[in-house]
Amino acid sequence: MSVEKIDTLVVGGGQAGLAMSEHLSKCGVPHLVLERHRIAERWRSERWDSLVANGPAWHDRFPGMEFPDIDPDGFAPKEMVADYFWPMPGRSPPPSVAGWR
Repeated sequence: MSVEKIDTLVVGGGQAGLAMSEHLSKCGVPHLVLERHRIAERWRSERWDSLVANGPAWHDRFPGMEFPDIDPDGFAPKEMVADYFWPMPGRSPPPSVAGWR
């Protein structure tokens, strides 16, 4: 088993954790995102079907990204939010490890 040394850990691969990972990546800070399940799994399987984002799409987006196919004043449904967390063209996946408790 190899041992990896890293100084910066982000605990949780939800919206805040992924936003932090994005900022750390842009600043060139090596880091790792620890997540209990796969990225955005709780949005997919542990939420009510009727759940929508807390704010309008123009507010709840990541810097430099837009929600696809939704009015900026609309509220993204949970499936759209979960899909939004996955890498889009031109965006790399976060350095992450799933299965941590």
